[in-house]
Amino acid sequence: MNFHKKKKTRRKINGYTVLIIPQGTKEPKRMTFSQSKAKFLFGGVITFVLISVLIAGLYASGLNDIRRVQVIKQDNHSQAETIRQLNEEIESLEAQQKELANKQTEIKRLMGISTESRRSTQPSRGGKGGEAVYSIHERNDALERGQTIKNSLDSADKELDGLIAKVENDQTYFRRLPNQWPCEGELSSTFGWRDSPFGGRSESFHDGIDIANHSGTEVVAAGDGRVIMAGWKPVYGRTIIIDHGEGITTKYAHNSSLLVEEGERVKKGQSIARMGSSGRSTGPHLHFTILKNDNPVDPLIYLPDR
Repeated sequence: MNFHKKKKTRRKINGYTVLIIPQGTKEPKRMTFSQSKAKFLFGGVITFVLISVLIAGLYASGLNDIRRVQVIKQDNHSQAETIRQLNEEIESLEAQQKELANKQTEIKRLMGISTESRRSTQPSRGGKGGEAVYSIHERNDALERGQTIKNSLDSADKELDGLIAKVENDQTYFRRLPNQWPCEGELSSTFGWRDSPFGGRSESFHDGIDIANHSGTEVVAAGDGRVIMAGWKPVYGRTIIIDHGEGITTKYAHNSSLLVEEGERVKKGQSIARMGSSGRSTGPHLHFTILKNDNPVDPLIYLPDR
């Protein structure tokens, strides 16, 4: 017996029917679409979905942009407020500086200090040095530094009031005050924040002043006192520290040689060392620090104008 398989023939699809069956007893609804129309509707649905996704993405991106703009506005407002506060700080500091200048003039009058210049006629070699105290690497702490400066000015103001009260009646105290320039030369670095003299982008707090001149220049005691240290200190090299009483000490650093010993009593204007560049230094100079109760104060508060 010969069995022949019937060949299945695929029916051609002429269209599609969508059957919608409602709840309840209502009759089902039929929607018939031709094949071409069905393809068109399917393509439309796909296109609608893609466009919807694209619009949703653009909307989400727009929301992110709006949030970023709001953050930028907040940052700008914060920066404007910071600038306003800094301006107020600067105005306050300028007022305090003017008042300090008037008090310094009164002190000089009471002390009979000559304002004759002691500046050397020889060119300065511009030496700098000293320890990098409170080193920082960013400049985003202006308000904190402004507060530090203000605290320093407040301390200086209080110190000046005490000086006026004491020098009127106490000549011994006047002799001990470190108000004589310790050497001749040019001021190569002031007290306070400065760029590092050794390069790099960092800043550091300089706890004294640097006076530059040639190696071997005479260094004298700024006031009567007792030598409590004469020797080598890391960073500062050959160093002398003098105790003047009343919680005041002076430091003379980077010397080439020392002329006094620990325990020796010295007079104001007495030779105590020779300028040099020992320790961490960029050239011959004297690093001069005044400490009040172990806290550095600006030596220019005590020293006369040059």
